[in-house]
Amino acid sequence: MRRVVFRRGWLCGLCAILLGVLFAMPADAAARRVGINARAAVVMDAESGTLLYSKNADLPLYPASTTKLMTAILLVTHLNPEDPVYVSEEAARQPSVRLGLKPDTTITAEDALHAVLMKSANDVAYAVAQTVGGSQEGFARMMNLKARLIGCTHTNFVTPNGLHEDEHLSTAHDIALILREALRHPRIVAALQTKQYTVAGKTFRNGNRFLYLEAPPFGEVIGGKTGYTSKAMYCLAFAARQDGRVRISVVLGAPRKSLMYRETRRLLEYAQQDARVQLV
Repeated sequence: MRRVVFRRGWLCGLCAILLGVLFAMPADAAARRVGINARAAVVMDAESGTLLYSKNADLPLYPASTTKLMTAILLVTHLNPEDPVYVSEEAARQPSVRLGLKPDTTITAEDALHAVLMKSANDVAYAVAQTVGGSQEGFARMMNLKARLIGCTHTNFVTPNGLHEDEHLSTAHDIALILREALRHPRIVAALQTKQYTVAGKTFRNGNRFLYLEAPPFGEVIGGKTGYTSKAMYCLAFAARQDGRVRISVVLGAPRKSLMYRETRRLLEYAQQDARVQLV
C-alpha cells in the first residue's frame, strides 16, 4: 500500500485558502446564521462605520418612526432648548400616536425633542417640521439634504414623523448612519435615555423597552428609536456600548414587536461575542 505524504507547505496553503473562504463569507450569511426574520438588519461599529453584519442592508423599505431620528437632528441643530415650537391646526390633527396638544399653542424645543423621541408624537414631529422648515415639504428637503451629507444613498424622506407615504423610504444601513449622527448630539442622547417626561401637563414614558433592562446581556444601553406602521411593520434603531465601542443595530420590517427586540438583542450579542470580527 502506498503511503500518502502531505507536505507541510501544502497543508499551510490549504489552511490559508480555507481561512480566506471563512473570512470572505458574505455578511448576509452571518445574519442568517443568527436567525433574522426582519426584512432588513445591520450592526454597525459607530466609530469606524464598518458594517459587522447585514441582511438586505441597502434594500429601500418604509422606516416608520425611526424617521424621527432625523427630525430630532434638525431640531437640535436649528433650535435652542427654550425656542418655541408652534403647533398649528394641521399639526394637531396628525394621526396617532399624538401628544394631544391644542392648535395655536407652543411648546419649547426641548419639550418637543422629548415628545418626538420618547412618545413618538406625530403631532409634535409635524410641528417641528413647520417651525424649522416652514412646511412639511420644506422640512423634507432639509431632511434629505442632511441624509446625503452623512452618507445615506437610498433614503427619501417625505414626512417628519414616518407616517406612511409610498415614496418615504430608507434602508437599514442609512438608518444606522442617521442614528450614528444623532448620537453626536448630547441633547438627543439625553432624551433617548430619559424614562419619564412631562410636556404641557401630559406625562409619558419612553417607549423603548430596552431602556428598562437592569443588566442588559449585550452591553450598556445608550438608547434608540422604535417605529411601526402596518406597512413598515416593527422597526428599531438602537445603540449600545460594548467593551468601550459603540455598536448600532437596526432592524426593519420585523413581523412582531417581540421579534424586533429579540433580533436586536441577538445581533448585538453576536457582535459582542464573535471573535472573527475585525474592525477597521
